[in-house]
Order: sequence, then structure tokens, then C-alpha cells
Amino acid sequence: MSSEENREIVRRFWGVWEGNIGLVDELVAPDYINHSPGMPGQPEGPEGIKAVVSMFRAGMPDLGVVIEDVIAGGDKVVMRYRIQGTHKGELFGVPPTGRWVSIESITVERVSGGKIREHWRVTDTLDMMQQLGAIPEHAAGS
Repeated sequence: MSSEENREIVRRFWGVWEGNIGLVDELVAPDYINHSPGMPGQPEGPEGIKAVVSMFRAGMPDLGVVIEDVIAGGDKVVMRYRIQGTHKGELFGVPPTGRWVSIESITVERVSGGKIREHWRVTDTLDMMQQLGAIPEHAAGS
């Protein structure tokens, strides 16, 4: 498949985060490897994606994705994005705060044969936990 076709597969995949969980079965390979699990004890393979998405959607029912950049080359697609929504349910053990949360991440997906096969992610976890109120924000000038 071309880089552009792989790019489109990864773009479509983000519909999972906005509630179309069935896209996991369509777009993710059964032997999918997540090199950056999103939560402790996360199941492997496509079921792990479903578990993380379900956790986030329970914690942020109005969750949306803002895609900032998509770069494709060969079998890899790199995406810079934000997952955002209102913290209305427990998330990572943090009770609902009602706060607006915007979580920035960059992912690399390896696509082959029309399926996402591998995933790497870097997320600003400190900022996310500060927004959730689990970690105090550092005072300016300290």
C-alpha cells in the first residue's frame, strides 16, 4: 500500500476514539503490538485498544480528537494530536473534576496489508495528571 493509503487508514482509526469502536476490528491486525500501553494491565492486541478507549470515554464522555499533523512515509504514519473533553468520570483513578482536559500526544503507527500492526506513543503524562488535579501544578517562578 502507498504512504497515502496508510495515512488514510490511520486517520480513519481515530474514529474509534470518537465512539466507533467497531473500527478496531476493521483496521487493526489481530497480532497488533502496542509498544506504549496506555494503562497498567492493559490487554494485548486489539482488545487493549478497546479497553483504553472505553476507559477514556467513560472518564470523558464528550471526548474528541483534534489532529494537528499527519506525516506518512513507507509503512509508518506519524500523528500529532490532542484528545480532549470534560473530566466527568473516573480516569486513571482520579474522580471526576468537571475540568476540561486536553492531552497532547504523538504516535507512530506501522501499517501493513491495510491493517495497523504496531504502535508507539509519547504523551505529556505530567500535564495530563496536572489537568486532572492528581498532581499539583508547579507554581510560576519556583
